[in-house]
Amino acid sequence: MHINKIHLALFLAGFTVLSAQANTIQISSEQRESIDLTLYNQNLGLVRETRNLPPLKTGQSVTLEDVSKQLQVESLRIDNAGKVLEQNLNTNLLNQQNLLQHFVGKDLKLARLNPVSGKEIISQVKLLSIDGSRALIKRNNSFESIPLNNGWRFIFPSLPGQLLAKPSLSFRSAGTPKPQLAGISYLTGGLSWGMDYVMTLNEAGTQVTLDGLASLTNNTGADFKEAQISLVAGDLNNPGARHAAALQEDFSNMVMARSAAPKTLSRESIGDFHLFSLPRKVDLLNGQVKQVSFLTAEKVPVSRSYDYEFLVYPTLERNQHRVKPNLTLKFLNDQKSHLGMPLPAGKIRTFSPDSKGQLQFMGGSSINHTGEGDEVEVTQGKAFDLSIHRKQTHFSTVFNGFKVGQELRISNSRSTPADLVMTANFPLVWEMESSNIEFETVLGGSAQWKIKVPAKGEKVLRFQVKMEKR
Repeated sequence: MHINKIHLALFLAGFTVLSAQANTIQISSEQRESIDLTLYNQNLGLVRETRNLPPLKTGQSVTLEDVSKQLQVESLRIDNAGKVLEQNLNTNLLNQQNLLQHFVGKDLKLARLNPVSGKEIISQVKLLSIDGSRALIKRNNSFESIPLNNGWRFIFPSLPGQLLAKPSLSFRSAGTPKPQLAGISYLTGGLSWGMDYVMTLNEAGTQVTLDGLASLTNNTGADFKEAQISLVAGDLNNPGARHAAALQEDFSNMVMARSAAPKTLSRESIGDFHLFSLPRKVDLLNGQVKQVSFLTAEKVPVSRSYDYEFLVYPTLERNQHRVKPNLTLKFLNDQKSHLGMPLPAGKIRTFSPDSKGQLQFMGGSSINHTGEGDEVEVTQGKAFDLSIHRKQTHFSTVFNGFKVGQELRISNSRSTPADLVMTANFPLVWEMESSNIEFETVLGGSAQWKIKVPAKGEKVLRFQVKMEKR
């Protein structure tokens, strides 16, 4: 009898714990007090938020709704909610495919609209399997394959509780005696940002206005409203899930220690990376690409240059080449040019006014991360008013090598002079024997000429080079 009482007590104790665990508390984004997002150039973001929690019983289950479905569980931290005993990411979402999988092997009602009579026929079936866009069913002791469209539809008797309308995070802790403001932080995929620049030339083509827009992308499955957003510029190495917590630790302390939002875009350095803080809170909703102003710089001096790169073959060549050089706009990223801040990598597009003052697209390209004091080069495309006619003027074999002569005739139909950079590459060890224009040897062992072509005129480059096989 004494043993039975002990067993009964143990049973009741277990029942009490199970009852407490079954009493799940739902905490939605309505209980969110603050949220900070740090976005990286790659598919990575750091989420830090605070939510109000009621007193928690030991082992009680708490579900935090409105979290990222790409949350990296290894990086998850829950603070000020008692000692966390377990934590789970729930991403088994309610959709047609998951719902059909849940009812495989079970009875369902199948409805189909008769296209002739217009009446809907409903029959009782058993769902046997799902394969792509078709389902295998059993009806009246026969087996049929039906499409999951074209007027066929299943009628479900109920919704399974384990399928969620949106991702959630659940945890159990040792409990808290009073309400707490809990901190939740994690790394997640689905967040990223990039830069888009618009460069507007003045009529003379000597200055530009540079506008930078930061494009913020959210594909996490969660909405982040009234978020304080920071942007990290740089090619950050993502070590993967195993070291995600360590990566979060590197940046999270700095993010949470930030003071109130500044009135203008602020910047600070973190090692070899740069962190930019947006001046005001914004809503970043799921599936949204939001553009926010990043920088505006006016009267930035810009220079126009042309370049042409070619290979000098150690063979007899009878073909002649008529080409257009590349057009490049260049400016310095310094304070004298009204810039002087780190420019994150991104796409840059150029517009120029026509005779009516209307802006026309003039090409563009991408730029790399550019530090203060560095030069920015924007390739626009092929020059229209410059032409290069290149031909071989000499070829002979010599001891252990070859002699090759080239002539390049450059014509400029513009009303202003043009600065052209010509670069010759050689597949063998080379030595310049003659050149009518001064050249220099650049990185990689190429020969380079900087030539000013007069307005409405032409310039001719002639050189002879000896190439040896060693």
